[in-house]
Amino acid sequence: MAEELRSEIAPIEPIRLEVTVRRSLEDAFSQFTTRMNAWWPTDRFTFGPGRSPEVLMDHYVGGRFYERYSDGDEFTIGEVLAWEPPHRVVFTWSGRWAQPTEVTVQFTSKEPLVTRVQLEHAGWERLGGQGLERRNEYANGWPTVLAVFEESISA
Repeated sequence: MAEELRSEIAPIEPIRLEVTVRRSLEDAFSQFTTRMNAWWPTDRFTFGPGRSPEVLMDHYVGGRFYERYSDGDEFTIGEVLAWEPPHRVVFTWSGRWAQPTEVTVQFTSKEPLVTRVQLEHAGWERLGGQGLERRNEYANGWPTVLAVFEESISA
């Protein structure tokens, strides 16, 4: 019986990344959460390739993080779990798997017009045997997404 309990999936290290942007704390939070469509690299990262997506996030707990396509269809990526402007937003990431993972983005003022943005994507063990593989895929994608964010709003 004790052996059966130990067969659970071991914790998988979260993805942790950080960028610094030349924007105020409030503006960095706003750009990340309310203007995602302006900077998200939809040419490479979308659940509807070739469908001209918009990337949107509702601005309240229980709201959606989703894509809306030019044909009117929508794909829900996740749910907003915490909405704490201008310091933190937390949302689930369901992708195309059964259990959601969780993304936390924190914003910290370093100077009046310099903000550190820290992203953590955790909960990979919820995906069972696919957890490590999916984590490694996203570990290759998130650096690009954050680099595009940094470049687009720091210019």
